[in-house]
Amino acid sequence: MKKRSCNRFYIPGATLHYRESSFFFLKGKFTQDHFPVINLSKGGAKFLSHKRLTPGKDILIRLNIPGRENSCEILADVRWISRNPEQSYKYQTGISFKSFGNGRKKNSKTILDFLTNLENSAGQLEHPQVFLLH
Repeated sequence: MKKRSCNRFYIPGATLHYRESSFFFLKGKFTQDHFPVINLSKGGAKFLSHKRLTPGKDILIRLNIPGRENSCEILADVRWISRNPEQSYKYQTGISFKSFGNGRKKNSKTILDFLTNLENSAGQLEHPQVFLLH
């Protein structure tokens, strides 16, 4: 089994909302609900949701971090879905971020810098929860 190349970390209170791709990728509205982010990395995220998303589908997430004024929009692919054992949300969803660089369907390198800063900030928390998943 291949090891993840990015460390997973936890940001208390982080949420996201998303919009699914359609024929016109950036059309449509973001979900009204903000879903809890379980963990995050420079390569992807795991979050809770009410809806079963389709693996392989493109989504655009808006990541909200407590204490930061601006949210960050990131292009991603849905990688997997599993039932959530808790009652509050039906599903856990794993996403991988699109590559960073210039071009269509790529995330800006400034987003990579933003995620790197978040990862460094998570390491400075009193009780950081860094997840190394294999």
